Amino acid sequence: MNRRSLLALVALAPLGGGCQWLKDKFNTNDTAKGTGPLPAVQAGQLTTYLNERAARTQSLYFDDVTVSASERGLPLPALSGNLVAARPRNFRMVGTAKVGAKLDLGSNADQFWMYVDAPTQKPQFVVAAHSDFEAGRARIPGGIPFEPDWVMQALGMATFGPNNQYTASTDQTARTYTLRWPAALPNGTAVVREVVFDGDTATGTKPQVKKHVVRDTRGKVLATAEVKQARTVALQETDPQSGLPLSVQYPTLIVMRWEEQKFEMELKLKNGKVNEPLSNDVARGYFALPEKYGKPIDLAGGALPFK
Repeated sequence: MNRRSLLALVALAPLGGGCQWLKDKFNTNDTAKGTGPLPAVQAGQLTTYLNERAARTQSLYFDDVTVSASERGLPLPALSGNLVAARPRNFRMVGTAKVGAKLDLGSNADQFWMYVDAPTQKPQFVVAAHSDFEAGRARIPGGIPFEPDWVMQALGMATFGPNNQYTASTDQTARTYTLRWPAALPNGTAVVREVVFDGDTATGTKPQVKKHVVRDTRGKVLATAEVKQARTVALQETDPQSGLPLSVQYPTLIVMRWEEQKFEMELKLKNGKVNEPLSNDVARGYFALPEKYGKPIDLAGGALPFK
């Protein structure tokens, strides 16, 4: 595995609400069963669902994570490790490969970092402030248009603000709803973002949120994060109106693609735990910039170490 590929894989590693959402909010019994035409949906209904799901998912922990990737059709060695995420921006994934590679990807309220140790090559450790990245002063090495906050969105933990120009559409053939809004990448490129929902009530491992998409202004797909499988779990909280237990759905299998770079990554998330108290190790600064790798290179303040 070359250094550029491993760093790209690290950078891409990422990122629920109850399955009664559609039926309770606006679906008829027929559409909840997957038959009959889908009713129209308002953008506010979709953003409300996403924000309610995020509010219920304060933290996620997976102690068994497998990352498989390919670049231009060539497979890269698989990585295995664990992942911890806590709202709003705390994230940490540590993994190793059988070939001896190691990665450490993390984020907190102020900054994000990537540590890469690939075989036969010098380890690299880079960091950037979120503010520098969002202003376009720091770019991810490898040419991948990745954004750290997309990790939290793919995991269902991102909040969707009220000031975006949201629109919603219905695809009767595919039986999906799509939420979209104009946005811009950190480098200033105008894009359109989308979240695609299953129009029918999700059951079993079927995800309610099917895909996250970034397109250019002409409609060309730049990147996708497709949720292939999900798990719905009951929470201890109850709905104040109905008195019924609340539930949350989180992804267990995500496939992320970057079209121009021909980069694809499959992320298998096993043994998930929702909203459990953080362990003592996590509470003692697990989301802080690690010191054991030495001094990192600031992506906003110097030459990039990767091509």
